[in-house]
Amino acid sequence: MLKRVCQVAFLALAISSLISCNVRKSAPGNRNELVVVMDEQMPGYFVLNGERYGYQYDLFKAYADARGKQLRVVDGQKPSVYARMLDKGEVDVLTTLTDHVEKADRPFEVPIYQTSYVLLCGSRQAAQVRRDPAFALIPFLKQGKVLVSSGFKGTKAYSTLLDSLPANVYVSSCNSFDLIESVANGTYDYVICEMSEAQLGCAMIRQVEEVYRFAEPIALSAVVTPLDPALKADFESWLEAYRGSSEYAVLNDLYFAKGIVGALVNKGVNGYLPGRISAYDEVFKRVCEREGYDWRFISAIAYNESRFNPDVVSHKGAQGLMQVMPRVARQFGVQGDLKDPEQNVLLALKVLGKIEKSLNFAPETSWTDRMQIVLACYNAGLGHVLDARNLARKRGGNPDSWKDVSACLKAKSDPTVAQDEVVKCGPFNSRQTLAFVDQVWSRYHVYCHHIER
Repeated sequence: MLKRVCQVAFLALAISSLISCNVRKSAPGNRNELVVVMDEQMPGYFVLNGERYGYQYDLFKAYADARGKQLRVVDGQKPSVYARMLDKGEVDVLTTLTDHVEKADRPFEVPIYQTSYVLLCGSRQAAQVRRDPAFALIPFLKQGKVLVSSGFKGTKAYSTLLDSLPANVYVSSCNSFDLIESVANGTYDYVICEMSEAQLGCAMIRQVEEVYRFAEPIALSAVVTPLDPALKADFESWLEAYRGSSEYAVLNDLYFAKGIVGALVNKGVNGYLPGRISAYDEVFKRVCEREGYDWRFISAIAYNESRFNPDVVSHKGAQGLMQVMPRVARQFGVQGDLKDPEQNVLLALKVLGKIEKSLNFAPETSWTDRMQIVLACYNAGLGHVLDARNLARKRGGNPDSWKDVSACLKAKSDPTVAQDEVVKCGPFNSRQTLAFVDQVWSRYHVYCHHIER
Protein backbone atom coordinates (compact mmCIF):
# COMPACT_ATOMS: atom_id res chain seq x y z
CA MET A 1 0.00 0.00 0.00
CA LEU A 2 2.56 2.70 0.10
CA LYS A 3 4.08 4.61 -2.67
CA ARG A 4 7.72 5.58 -2.61
CA VAL A 5 7.85 8.48 -0.18
CA CYS A 6 9.58 11.59 -1.11
CA GLN A 7 8.87 13.23 2.27
CA VAL A 8 6.81 16.22 1.10
CA ALA A 9 5.51 14.84 -2.20
CA PHE A 10 4.80 11.41 -0.83
CA LEU A 11 1.53 10.81 -2.64
CA ALA A 12 2.79 11.82 -6.07
CA LEU A 13 3.41 8.19 -6.95
CA ALA A 14 -0.17 7.01 -6.77
CA ILE A 15 0.10 4.73 -9.78
CA SER A 16 0.43 1.02 -9.45
CA SER A 17 2.08 -0.67 -12.41
CA LEU A 18 -0.46 -2.89 -14.10
CA ILE A 19 0.75 -4.34 -17.37
CA SER A 20 -2.10 -6.70 -18.12
CA CYS A 21 -5.82 -6.99 -17.36
CA ASN A 22 -5.37 -10.69 -16.68
CA VAL A 23 -3.91 -12.22 -13.53
CA ARG A 24 -0.53 -13.75 -14.24
CA LYS A 25 -0.21 -17.43 -13.44
CA SER A 26 3.57 -17.71 -13.08
CA ALA A 27 4.96 -18.86 -9.73
CA PRO A 28 4.93 -16.01 -7.21
CA GLY A 29 8.70 -16.03 -6.70
CA ASN A 30 9.29 -15.69 -10.46
CA ARG A 31 7.24 -12.54 -10.95
CA ASN A 32 8.80 -9.15 -11.50
CA GLU A 33 5.70 -7.68 -9.90
CA LEU A 34 3.90 -7.92 -6.58
CA VAL A 35 0.23 -8.82 -7.10
CA VAL A 36 -2.07 -7.74 -4.27
CA VAL A 37 -5.79 -8.46 -4.16
CA MET A 38 -8.03 -6.16 -2.12
CA ASP A 39 -10.96 -7.49 -0.09
CA GLU A 40 -14.12 -5.81 -1.40
CA GLN A 41 -15.10 -4.77 2.15
CA MET A 42 -11.68 -3.49 3.24
CA PRO A 43 -11.85 0.08 4.57
CA GLY A 44 -9.15 2.68 4.08
CA TYR A 45 -8.61 1.86 0.41
CA PHE A 46 -10.30 4.32 -1.90
CA VAL A 47 -10.30 5.88 -5.33
CA LEU A 48 -10.40 9.65 -5.72
CA ASN A 49 -10.97 10.97 -9.25
CA GLY A 50 -9.81 7.67 -10.69
CA GLU A 51 -6.65 7.37 -8.58
CA ARG A 52 -5.86 4.85 -5.83
CA TYR A 53 -5.09 5.87 -2.26
CA GLY A 54 -5.04 4.20 1.12
CA TYR A 55 -2.79 3.09 3.95
CA GLN A 56 -2.52 -0.53 2.84
CA TYR A 57 -2.13 0.42 -0.81
CA ASP A 58 0.74 2.74 0.04
CA LEU A 59 2.36 0.23 2.36
CA PHE A 60 2.55 -2.41 -0.34
CA LYS A 61 3.78 0.13 -2.87
CA ALA A 62 6.69 0.81 -0.53
CA TYR A 63 7.40 -2.91 -0.20
CA ALA A 64 7.25 -3.45 -3.97
CA ASP A 65 9.58 -0.49 -4.53
CA ALA A 66 12.03 -1.82 -1.93
CA ARG A 67 12.17 -5.15 -3.73
CA GLY A 68 12.47 -3.63 -7.20
CA LYS A 69 9.04 -4.86 -8.30
CA GLN A 70 5.99 -3.28 -9.82
CA LEU A 71 2.82 -3.27 -7.73
CA ARG A 72 -0.30 -4.64 -9.38
CA VAL A 73 -3.60 -4.38 -7.54
CA VAL A 74 -6.65 -6.54 -8.16
CA ASP A 75 -9.60 -4.55 -6.82
CA GLY A 76 -12.63 -5.50 -4.78
CA GLN A 77 -12.76 -9.28 -4.97
CA LYS A 78 -15.23 -11.48 -3.05
CA PRO A 79 -13.85 -14.01 -0.54
CA SER A 80 -14.66 -16.97 -2.79
CA VAL A 81 -12.62 -15.38 -5.56
CA TYR A 82 -9.57 -14.26 -3.62
CA ALA A 83 -9.29 -17.54 -1.68
CA ARG A 84 -8.96 -19.39 -4.96
CA MET A 85 -6.43 -16.86 -6.27
CA LEU A 86 -4.24 -17.26 -3.19
CA ASP A 87 -4.37 -21.05 -3.25
CA LYS A 88 -3.40 -21.15 -6.91
CA GLY A 89 -0.62 -18.60 -6.49
CA GLU A 90 -2.26 -16.25 -8.98
CA VAL A 91 -1.76 -13.43 -6.49
CA ASP A 92 0.93 -12.90 -3.87
CA VAL A 93 -0.97 -11.17 -1.09
CA LEU A 94 -4.54 -10.58 0.05
CA THR A 95 -5.26 -7.48 2.15
CA THR A 96 -8.39 -7.92 4.23
CA LEU A 97 -10.18 -7.35 7.49
CA THR A 98 -8.60 -9.56 10.15
CA ASP A 99 -12.03 -11.01 10.93
CA HIS A 100 -12.21 -12.27 7.35
CA VAL A 101 -9.08 -14.41 7.64
CA GLU A 102 -10.07 -18.09 7.60
CA LYS A 103 -8.65 -20.41 10.23
CA ALA A 104 -6.71 -22.32 7.58
CA ASP A 105 -5.05 -19.10 6.43
CA ARG A 106 -3.89 -17.93 9.87
CA PRO A 107 -0.35 -19.35 9.46
CA PHE A 108 0.06 -17.07 6.42
CA GLU A 109 -1.38 -13.94 8.05
CA VAL A 110 0.61 -10.79 8.85
CA PRO A 111 -1.15 -8.14 11.00
CA ILE A 112 -0.90 -4.70 9.42
CA TYR A 113 -2.66 -1.92 11.33
CA GLN A 114 -5.81 -0.79 13.10
CA THR A 115 -8.25 1.93 12.20
CA SER A 116 -11.80 2.89 13.14
CA TYR A 117 -15.10 4.05 11.67
CA VAL A 118 -16.62 7.50 12.05
CA LEU A 119 -20.03 9.07 11.62
CA LEU A 120 -20.50 12.04 9.28
CA CYS A 121 -23.42 14.39 8.83
CA GLY A 122 -24.21 17.81 7.42
CA SER A 123 -22.48 20.86 8.89
CA ARG A 124 -25.69 22.28 10.42
CA GLN A 125 -26.39 19.09 12.33
CA ALA A 126 -22.73 18.89 13.35
CA ALA A 127 -22.95 22.36 14.86
CA GLN A 128 -25.99 21.26 16.88
CA VAL A 129 -24.11 18.21 18.15
CA ARG A 130 -21.22 20.37 19.33
CA ARG A 131 -23.66 22.50 21.33
CA ASP A 132 -25.43 19.49 22.90
CA PRO A 133 -23.70 18.25 26.09
CA ALA A 134 -26.15 15.34 26.32
CA PHE A 135 -25.48 13.94 22.82
CA ALA A 136 -26.48 10.27 22.49
CA LEU A 137 -25.81 8.32 19.29
CA ILE A 138 -28.95 6.22 18.85
CA PRO A 139 -31.51 9.00 19.50
CA PHE A 140 -29.52 11.22 17.14
CA LEU A 141 -29.56 8.64 14.32
CA LYS A 142 -33.29 7.98 14.72
CA GLN A 143 -33.87 11.36 13.11
CA GLY A 144 -32.87 10.22 9.62
CA LYS A 145 -31.44 7.64 7.20
CA VAL A 146 -28.00 6.15 7.86
CA LEU A 147 -25.82 4.94 4.96
CA VAL A 148 -22.87 2.71 5.93
CA SER A 149 -19.92 1.40 3.93
CA SER A 150 -19.98 -2.38 3.42
CA GLY A 151 -16.93 -3.01 5.62
CA PHE A 152 -18.82 -1.67 8.64
CA LYS A 153 -21.12 -4.71 8.51
CA GLY A 154 -18.48 -6.81 10.26
CA THR A 155 -18.45 -4.65 13.40
CA LYS A 156 -20.35 -5.04 16.67
CA ALA A 157 -21.46 -1.43 16.28
CA TYR A 158 -23.32 -2.37 13.10
CA SER A 159 -25.26 -5.08 14.94
CA THR A 160 -26.17 -2.55 17.62
CA LEU A 161 -27.46 -0.12 15.01
CA LEU A 162 -29.54 -2.82 13.33
CA ASP A 163 -31.11 -3.78 16.65
CA SER A 164 -31.92 -0.16 17.47
CA LEU A 165 -32.64 1.28 14.01
CA PRO A 166 -33.73 -1.58 11.73
CA ALA A 167 -35.54 0.72 9.30
CA ASN A 168 -32.98 3.51 9.23
CA VAL A 169 -29.78 1.71 8.19
CA TYR A 170 -28.70 1.15 4.57
CA VAL A 171 -25.53 -0.58 3.32
CA SER A 172 -23.60 0.42 0.20
CA SER A 173 -20.49 -0.97 -1.47
CA CYS A 174 -19.93 2.31 -3.32
CA ASN A 175 -16.75 4.35 -3.14
CA SER A 176 -16.75 6.16 0.22
CA PHE A 177 -16.66 9.51 -1.57
CA ASP A 178 -19.94 8.65 -3.27
CA LEU A 179 -21.36 7.86 0.17
CA ILE A 180 -20.20 11.21 1.55
CA GLU A 181 -21.59 13.00 -1.50
CA SER A 182 -24.99 11.45 -0.74
CA VAL A 183 -25.02 13.33 2.59
CA ALA A 184 -23.95 16.57 0.92
CA ASN A 185 -26.79 16.35 -1.62
CA GLY A 186 -29.39 15.32 0.97
CA THR A 187 -30.05 11.77 -0.23
CA TYR A 188 -29.05 10.43 3.20
CA ASP A 189 -28.73 12.15 6.56
CA TYR A 190 -25.69 10.29 7.91
CA VAL A 191 -22.87 8.17 6.59
CA ILE A 192 -20.44 5.84 8.38
CA CYS A 193 -17.05 5.16 6.80
CA GLU A 194 -13.39 4.63 7.71
CA MET A 195 -11.68 7.61 9.32
CA SER A 196 -8.98 8.33 6.72
CA GLU A 197 -11.60 8.21 3.96
CA ALA A 198 -13.77 10.50 6.05
CA GLN A 199 -11.10 13.12 6.72
CA LEU A 200 -10.28 13.39 3.03
CA GLY A 201 -13.93 13.28 1.97
CA CYS A 202 -14.84 16.10 4.36
CA ALA A 203 -11.99 18.18 2.93
CA MET A 204 -13.05 17.51 -0.67
CA ILE A 205 -16.83 17.65 -0.26
CA ARG A 206 -18.28 20.72 1.41
CA GLN A 207 -20.82 20.88 4.21
CA VAL A 208 -20.09 17.42 5.64
CA GLU A 209 -18.35 16.92 8.99
CA GLU A 210 -17.34 14.17 11.42
CA VAL A 211 -19.45 14.10 14.60
CA TYR A 212 -18.68 10.73 16.20
CA ARG A 213 -15.89 8.14 16.26
CA PHE A 214 -16.71 4.53 17.07
CA ALA A 215 -14.52 3.10 19.83
CA GLU A 216 -14.32 -0.37 18.30
CA PRO A 217 -10.92 -0.86 16.61
CA ILE A 218 -10.86 -2.37 13.13
CA ALA A 219 -7.89 -4.62 12.45
CA LEU A 220 -6.55 -5.30 8.96
CA SER A 221 -4.18 -8.03 7.86
CA ALA A 222 -2.26 -9.35 4.91
CA VAL A 223 -2.45 -13.00 3.93
CA VAL A 224 0.44 -14.29 1.84
CA THR A 225 -0.06 -17.11 -0.66
CA PRO A 226 0.79 -20.48 0.94
CA LEU A 227 2.77 -21.36 -2.21
CA ASP A 228 5.53 -18.89 -1.32
CA PRO A 229 6.55 -19.14 2.37
CA ALA A 230 9.74 -17.19 1.60
CA LEU A 231 7.61 -14.21 0.60
CA LYS A 232 5.90 -14.13 4.00
CA ALA A 233 9.24 -14.23 5.82
CA ASP A 234 10.65 -11.51 3.59
CA PHE A 235 7.62 -9.25 4.01
CA GLU A 236 7.63 -9.66 7.80
CA SER A 237 11.34 -8.85 7.94
CA TRP A 238 10.88 -5.78 5.75
CA LEU A 239 7.82 -4.61 7.71
CA GLU A 240 9.66 -4.84 11.04
CA ALA A 241 12.49 -2.66 9.72
CA TYR A 242 10.11 -0.32 7.89
CA ARG A 243 8.13 0.45 11.03
CA GLY A 244 11.24 2.05 12.48
CA SER A 245 11.85 4.30 9.48
CA SER A 246 11.03 7.94 8.81
CA GLU A 247 8.99 6.85 5.77
CA TYR A 248 6.66 4.88 8.04
CA ALA A 249 6.25 7.96 10.24
CA VAL A 250 5.27 9.95 7.14
CA LEU A 251 2.76 7.26 6.18
CA ASN A 252 1.08 7.42 9.57
CA ASP A 253 1.04 11.20 9.49
CA LEU A 254 -0.61 11.15 6.08
CA TYR A 255 -3.45 8.86 7.03
CA PHE A 256 -3.94 9.55 10.72
CA ALA A 257 -2.89 13.18 11.20
CA LYS A 258 -4.67 14.74 8.21
CA GLY A 259 -1.50 15.07 6.21
CA ILE A 260 -3.17 13.45 3.21
CA VAL A 261 -5.40 16.48 2.76
CA GLY A 262 -2.47 18.85 2.43
CA ALA A 263 -0.57 16.40 0.22
CA LEU A 264 -3.44 16.16 -2.24
CA VAL A 265 -4.07 19.89 -2.28
CA ASN A 266 -0.38 20.35 -3.10
CA LYS A 267 -0.93 18.01 -6.06
CA GLY A 268 -3.73 20.20 -7.33
CA VAL A 269 -6.56 17.90 -6.19
CA ASN A 270 -9.03 20.34 -4.67
CA GLY A 271 -12.37 18.69 -5.20
CA TYR A 272 -14.20 15.42 -5.70
CA LEU A 273 -15.68 14.65 -9.09
CA PRO A 274 -18.26 11.88 -8.55
CA GLY A 275 -17.86 9.20 -11.20
CA ARG A 276 -15.42 11.35 -13.13
CA ILE A 277 -11.70 11.50 -13.89
CA SER A 278 -11.10 15.19 -14.53
CA ALA A 279 -12.83 18.44 -15.34
CA TYR A 280 -12.23 17.64 -19.03
CA ASP A 281 -14.11 14.33 -19.24
CA GLU A 282 -16.62 15.67 -21.75
CA VAL A 283 -13.83 16.93 -24.00
CA PHE A 284 -12.09 13.56 -23.94
CA LYS A 285 -15.35 11.70 -24.55
CA ARG A 286 -16.38 13.91 -27.44
CA VAL A 287 -13.04 13.86 -29.27
CA CYS A 288 -12.29 10.18 -28.58
CA GLU A 289 -15.68 9.03 -29.81
CA ARG A 290 -15.03 10.85 -33.06
CA GLU A 291 -11.52 9.42 -33.44
CA GLY A 292 -12.24 5.89 -32.18
CA TYR A 293 -10.34 5.78 -28.86
CA ASP A 294 -11.35 4.86 -25.33
CA TRP A 295 -11.48 8.24 -23.59
CA ARG A 296 -10.20 6.70 -20.35
CA PHE A 297 -7.04 5.57 -22.12
CA ILE A 298 -6.40 9.06 -23.50
CA SER A 299 -7.19 10.54 -20.07
CA ALA A 300 -4.51 8.28 -18.59
CA ILE A 301 -1.98 9.74 -21.02
CA ALA A 302 -3.11 13.28 -20.18
CA TYR A 303 -2.72 12.67 -16.46
CA ASN A 304 0.83 11.49 -16.98
CA GLU A 305 1.66 14.37 -19.31
CA SER A 306 0.05 17.36 -17.59
CA ARG A 307 -1.98 16.29 -14.53
CA PHE A 308 -4.92 17.74 -16.50
CA ASN A 309 -3.48 21.24 -16.48
CA PRO A 310 -4.10 22.78 -19.94
CA ASP A 311 -1.70 25.65 -19.25
CA VAL A 312 1.42 23.53 -18.73
CA VAL A 313 4.35 24.25 -21.04
CA SER A 314 7.40 21.99 -20.73
CA HIS A 315 10.99 23.21 -20.91
CA LYS A 316 11.08 21.78 -24.45
CA GLY A 317 7.98 23.72 -25.46
CA ALA A 318 5.34 20.95 -25.32
CA GLN A 319 1.94 22.41 -24.50
CA GLY A 320 -1.44 21.57 -23.05
CA LEU A 321 -3.21 18.54 -21.65
CA MET A 322 -1.38 16.11 -23.95
CA GLN A 323 1.88 18.04 -24.10
CA VAL A 324 1.93 18.50 -27.86
CA MET A 325 4.91 20.17 -29.53
CA PRO A 326 4.13 23.19 -31.75
CA ARG A 327 6.13 21.70 -34.64
CA VAL A 328 3.84 18.66 -34.54
CA ALA A 329 0.86 20.96 -34.82
CA ARG A 330 2.40 22.59 -37.85
CA GLN A 331 2.99 19.19 -39.45
CA PHE A 332 -0.73 18.52 -39.18
CA GLY A 333 -1.65 21.99 -40.35
CA VAL A 334 -3.21 22.93 -37.01
CA GLN A 335 -3.25 26.61 -36.18
CA GLY A 336 -4.41 28.37 -33.05
CA ASP A 337 -4.00 27.92 -29.33
CA LEU A 338 -2.54 24.54 -28.40
CA LYS A 339 -3.61 25.14 -24.83
CA ASP A 340 -7.22 24.84 -25.94
CA PRO A 341 -8.18 21.42 -24.47
CA GLU A 342 -10.26 20.15 -27.39
CA GLN A 343 -7.74 21.17 -30.03
CA ASN A 344 -4.86 19.77 -27.98
CA VAL A 345 -6.53 16.39 -27.46
CA LEU A 346 -7.60 16.13 -31.11
CA LEU A 347 -4.05 16.78 -32.29
CA ALA A 348 -2.65 14.17 -29.89
CA LEU A 349 -5.09 11.57 -31.22
CA LYS A 350 -4.05 12.32 -34.77
CA VAL A 351 -0.42 11.79 -33.72
CA LEU A 352 -1.28 8.48 -32.07
CA GLY A 353 -3.19 7.38 -35.16
CA LYS A 354 -0.30 8.29 -37.45
CA ILE A 355 2.15 6.39 -35.24
CA GLU A 356 -0.05 3.29 -35.21
CA LYS A 357 -0.49 3.35 -38.97
CA SER A 358 3.25 3.74 -39.59
CA LEU A 359 4.08 0.67 -37.48
CA ASN A 360 2.25 -1.71 -39.88
CA PHE A 361 1.12 -4.14 -37.19
CA ALA A 362 0.08 -7.63 -38.25
CA PRO A 363 -3.76 -7.89 -38.37
CA GLU A 364 -3.83 -10.33 -35.42
CA THR A 365 -1.88 -7.99 -33.12
CA SER A 366 -3.83 -7.36 -29.92
CA TRP A 367 -5.05 -3.88 -29.04
CA THR A 368 -3.00 -4.06 -25.84
CA ASP A 369 0.27 -4.70 -27.69
CA ARG A 370 -0.57 -2.07 -30.31
CA MET A 371 -1.25 0.65 -27.77
CA GLN A 372 1.73 -0.13 -25.54
CA ILE A 373 4.10 0.05 -28.50
CA VAL A 374 2.38 3.22 -29.71
CA LEU A 375 2.79 4.72 -26.23
CA ALA A 376 6.50 3.98 -26.33
CA CYS A 377 6.74 5.82 -29.66
CA TYR A 378 4.69 8.72 -28.29
CA ASN A 379 7.22 9.08 -25.49
CA ALA A 380 10.53 8.19 -27.15
CA GLY A 381 9.94 8.78 -30.85
CA LEU A 382 9.67 6.21 -33.62
CA GLY A 383 13.39 5.58 -34.20
CA HIS A 384 14.34 3.80 -30.99
CA VAL A 385 11.15 1.74 -30.96
CA LEU A 386 11.74 0.67 -34.57
CA ASP A 387 15.26 -0.37 -33.55
CA ALA A 388 13.78 -2.47 -30.74
CA ARG A 389 11.28 -4.10 -33.10
CA ASN A 390 14.10 -4.93 -35.53
CA LEU A 391 16.12 -6.43 -32.69
CA ALA A 392 13.14 -8.48 -31.57
CA ARG A 393 12.67 -9.80 -35.10
CA LYS A 394 16.36 -10.66 -35.45
CA ARG A 395 16.36 -12.50 -32.11
CA GLY A 396 13.38 -14.63 -33.09
CA GLY A 397 10.88 -12.60 -31.10
CA ASN A 398 7.69 -10.90 -32.16
CA PRO A 399 8.07 -7.26 -33.24
CA ASP A 400 4.36 -6.78 -32.52
CA SER A 401 4.65 -8.00 -28.92
CA TRP A 402 5.22 -5.35 -26.26
CA LYS A 403 6.92 -7.94 -24.07
CA ASP A 404 9.53 -8.63 -26.76
CA VAL A 405 9.87 -5.01 -27.87
CA SER A 406 10.27 -3.67 -24.33
CA ALA A 407 12.99 -6.25 -23.63
CA CYS A 408 14.87 -5.05 -26.69
CA LEU A 409 14.38 -1.41 -25.69
CA LYS A 410 16.09 -2.28 -22.40
CA ALA A 411 18.86 -4.03 -24.30
CA LYS A 412 19.59 -0.87 -26.30
CA SER A 413 21.28 0.65 -23.26
CA ASP A 414 24.11 -1.83 -23.81
CA PRO A 415 26.69 -0.21 -26.17
CA THR A 416 27.47 -3.56 -27.78
CA VAL A 417 23.81 -4.12 -28.62
CA ALA A 418 23.58 -0.58 -29.98
CA GLN A 419 26.29 -1.51 -32.49
CA ASP A 420 24.12 -4.20 -34.05
CA GLU A 421 23.52 -3.62 -37.74
CA VAL A 422 19.75 -3.42 -37.30
CA VAL A 423 20.07 -0.59 -34.77
CA LYS A 424 19.98 2.73 -36.62
CA CYS A 425 19.55 5.23 -33.78
CA GLY A 426 22.33 4.24 -31.42
CA PRO A 427 22.14 3.46 -27.69
CA PHE A 428 19.07 4.37 -25.68
CA ASN A 429 18.28 4.61 -21.96
CA SER A 430 14.76 3.21 -21.93
CA ARG A 431 13.98 3.69 -18.25
CA GLN A 432 11.79 6.76 -18.68
CA THR A 433 9.92 5.34 -21.67
CA LEU A 434 9.22 1.99 -20.02
CA ALA A 435 8.03 3.77 -16.88
CA PHE A 436 5.78 5.99 -19.00
CA VAL A 437 4.12 3.00 -20.67
CA ASP A 438 3.69 1.16 -17.37
CA GLN A 439 2.26 4.21 -15.61
CA VAL A 440 -0.20 5.07 -18.35
CA TRP A 441 -1.31 1.46 -18.62
CA SER A 442 -1.68 1.17 -14.87
CA ARG A 443 -3.77 4.31 -14.64
CA TYR A 444 -5.92 3.20 -17.58
CA HIS A 445 -6.76 -0.05 -15.76
CA VAL A 446 -7.72 1.90 -12.64
CA TYR A 447 -9.99 4.09 -14.73
CA CYS A 448 -11.55 1.05 -16.43
CA HIS A 449 -12.35 -0.50 -13.05
CA HIS A 450 -13.88 2.59 -11.48
CA ILE A 451 -15.13 4.79 -14.31
CA GLU A 452 -17.82 3.88 -16.84
CA ARG A 453 -17.00 4.22 -20.51
